[in-house]
Amino acid sequence: MGLLQNLAFLNPAVLWALAALPVIWWLLRATPPQPQRIRFPGTRLLKGLRSRQQTPARSPWWLTLLRLIAAALLIGALAEPVLNPRGPVASTGGPLVLVVDNGWASGTRWDERRQTILRHLDEATAAGRSVVLVPTAIVPGAGIPGLVAPQEARDILEALRPQPFAPDRMAATQAIAANLPAGTRSVVWLSDGLDHGGGTEFFARLTALANGGDVSVVEPAALQAPVAVRLAPGTTGSALSAEVLSAGGVTREVTVTAVSGAGQPLGDTKLVLTAGSKSVRAEVALPLELRNQIARLEIAGERSAGAVALLDSGSRWNRIGLISGASREQAQPLLAPLFYLERALAPFSDLVKADDPNTSNAIDTLLQRNVSVLVLADIGKLNEATSKRVADWVDKGGVLLRFAGPRMEDGGDGLLPAPLRLGGRALGGALSWSTPQALSGFEAGSPFAGLNSSEDVKVSRQVLADPALLTDETRIWARLADGTPLVTASKRKGGWLVLFHVTANSDWSSLPISGLFVDMLRRVVRLTGLADIASNSGGATDAQAAPTQASVLSPSLTLDGFGVLAAPPPTAEALTAESAPDLAPTALHPPGLYGPPGAVRALNVVHAKSTLTALTGLPVSFARLAYKAGESVPLKSWALMAALTLFLADVLAVLGLQTGWFRQMRPLTRKAAVLLLALVLTAGLHPVDLASAQTKTPADAESDTFALQAAEKTRLAFVKTGDQAADETSRRGLTGLSLILAARTAVEPDTPMGVRIETDELSFFPVLYWPVLPDARPLEDSTVARIDAYIKGGGMIVFDTRDSGDFALAADGSGGGGATALRRLVSKLDVPPLEPTPPDHVLGRAFYLLKAFPGRFDASPLWVERRSGSDADDGASDAGLFGAITGTPAAPSSDRPVRQDDGVSALLVTANDLAGAWAVDDDGQPLNAVIPGGEEQREQAFRVGVNIVMYALTGNYKADQVHVPALLERLGQ
Repeated sequence: MGLLQNLAFLNPAVLWALAALPVIWWLLRATPPQPQRIRFPGTRLLKGLRSRQQTPARSPWWLTLLRLIAAALLIGALAEPVLNPRGPVASTGGPLVLVVDNGWASGTRWDERRQTILRHLDEATAAGRSVVLVPTAIVPGAGIPGLVAPQEARDILEALRPQPFAPDRMAATQAIAANLPAGTRSVVWLSDGLDHGGGTEFFARLTALANGGDVSVVEPAALQAPVAVRLAPGTTGSALSAEVLSAGGVTREVTVTAVSGAGQPLGDTKLVLTAGSKSVRAEVALPLELRNQIARLEIAGERSAGAVALLDSGSRWNRIGLISGASREQAQPLLAPLFYLERALAPFSDLVKADDPNTSNAIDTLLQRNVSVLVLADIGKLNEATSKRVADWVDKGGVLLRFAGPRMEDGGDGLLPAPLRLGGRALGGALSWSTPQALSGFEAGSPFAGLNSSEDVKVSRQVLADPALLTDETRIWARLADGTPLVTASKRKGGWLVLFHVTANSDWSSLPISGLFVDMLRRVVRLTGLADIASNSGGATDAQAAPTQASVLSPSLTLDGFGVLAAPPPTAEALTAESAPDLAPTALHPPGLYGPPGAVRALNVVHAKSTLTALTGLPVSFARLAYKAGESVPLKSWALMAALTLFLADVLAVLGLQTGWFRQMRPLTRKAAVLLLALVLTAGLHPVDLASAQTKTPADAESDTFALQAAEKTRLAFVKTGDQAADETSRRGLTGLSLILAARTAVEPDTPMGVRIETDELSFFPVLYWPVLPDARPLEDSTVARIDAYIKGGGMIVFDTRDSGDFALAADGSGGGGATALRRLVSKLDVPPLEPTPPDHVLGRAFYLLKAFPGRFDASPLWVERRSGSDADDGASDAGLFGAITGTPAAPSSDRPVRQDDGVSALLVTANDLAGAWAVDDDGQPLNAVIPGGEEQREQAFRVGVNIVMYALTGNYKADQVHVPALLERLGQ
């Protein structure tokens, strides 16, 4: 069916001739073959008079079938069949209206949609028709283009991008009606295949807008239907549950990959979406340490915002240790504190308990198991050694959560957020004037802000914080109705001390048997590992920040239409914590991460209530087309060739009948001959790719020659810019560097090669030198994809603006021409944070020991990808370069962890004109003057080149500690 959907006829009226095939069949059957003429003497007139061989009255069935097939092929050839035909522009006069679904579901195969639009624009240009190109996912303030020429529509298409939210099709129809004059027009709807609510009504409006003109709908194929992923509700255990949604259709297999904040795949699982299935669920089973590094789930091969599910700080799975001081747990387990804690924490934590009755030994056991939260229920005091171990653990980021009890009425120990009064407070009872107290509302600065403090929760007993000894470090997160603290906390270096002033069971309050208890514990657990959470989610780490539950969440990082996490657009607005769980992303609230560091909330395209519905219910009386990425292929010549082959076979068959060859064959041999003839005809009809063998273009031959030369020996390469002088300098510069490498190292590169970045294969070259021209233009999407594949495959690119500029001067987008040109060139490339080469970087000792990286000039540092944990986190040193490239300020290194791979920076950026310093003539003599250091600086430039090549070939080899003694010896230390 897929082949038939991509087949069209330029002259379909000729196909009516197929109706004459029955008449042809009757004529062929009624007309016998020409009688056989045999010359013989008259005396033999009577011989053979009773011969059993009779002349048939009709043609053999196989000959008739052969002629019918030949006639059908001839008729089909005259109808001019075309594979992957261009989208037809309707014959109706008036402008052409192209309505494009550019919501989240269109990102996966955006190039195919773009090619389809371009084919329609080509047809409109040939027909001299105006065009209206209207997207259905409209960004506020972008404006809707009106009636334009096809060429202007191409410029609009270049700026059109998929958006990370669902389309608003009704708003698009209003924009079309406002921008079109009266009259008939043709409408083409490039659909994403989903209903999005009101798809039938939208089509009806398009039909009305056509005003009697033709309406066509372009739909994705069944195997290309959009799919989305979300975190499955009700996850149990440490495995992460994923649920893939589809709109039904054909059976297909998808792979869900768990990815860390650094972009490294941690694990995957394969799912099978059966025909008619709306969703399928599976689990990504990983060890707890790896599970907590997951920053997002994504569907492999799907480049859309819906194919990405972001995880926030609430998705982190913690290992929690539980210890209770109660002595009656075994006698009455349903009344024990740990029973309530286990029930409350189990849905989102990995719980571990120590069976040792010795509290100190039990705590040591749990700390050795790397718990992130330690829960102590009714343990009043710890001994000095245990207190010190627990305090050190808290300082490193642990959370000590304690619950009061009879043992704590003696005042507790030093690991409490606030000093306690001796004795407790009893509310209600025969000897008390007070009554059990309810909870007060949670304050805005509390992590419990936004939770509903149920009036059913009553507290009858508690331990009291001494108000005279409270300090500014003590924070009150929950109070009773009379203002008495119920939950207190204090920050201790990297961790937290938290105290519930009631027991963990129902002895002192009804809080542990309420749903509010579960929500409060969930938010306390979120305090753990702020650095890990921020690293995974892309937020900044602030160890001293209060983990408050903000009521207004500002956007931190957002997804674009292709599912890439980046800085939020200018139109993004903050959202409220109450609306976040069920909020559908819009242009004002794109999917992404919202909120302060350490307490980020994820807003995804699909949530727990989302479903995908296929676009159905449309009338059948309109043209349904399919997205096509391939070029149109005429099939007329193939059909004519097949028909001619069959006609020749018919001639041979008739000759065989007339000569009596078939009659002279034995029956068995005759059957074998017929079978052989059928096999020959079948082979003749098989679509052999003769065009590729006979019409090999010069470009293909040139590509083969290029691949042979590049793969034969190790070579350095430079990017051909089109500027003859720049390309010649690059060639001669890499030639000089190759000579130095061959003379001083084990690397013996051959003559360098120039590459066309848009078409040539890049994987042959370990290093690619790229001179940046002042008039450099942005790269095409296809070129960006090629560069990204080259980098991910281990390649290295050295960008050289050659203007001796200081990139830091261009942080605001102004400054030197080289910085501006570089920003234009790589504006679509996913550029990581960069920093000047640190003194301890491997690049400075890959072969030579270097402190500077000069070229023909010595004014610009050499910029490399920032390492994880770099000290350059103030943003001042690297905002210039990162801003110069991307046009946005550089985020701190903890915000965007650098790709780890093998520790090699895939991008190097300089302005010192390295190739100019390396360039030599045919005799090996330098061509350009070196400023200001002369020949000594040229030697340093050659050493820089040697280090770059060795760094690209050996990676972080010289970072190994085994080289430290040799390096110190060379340094004279």
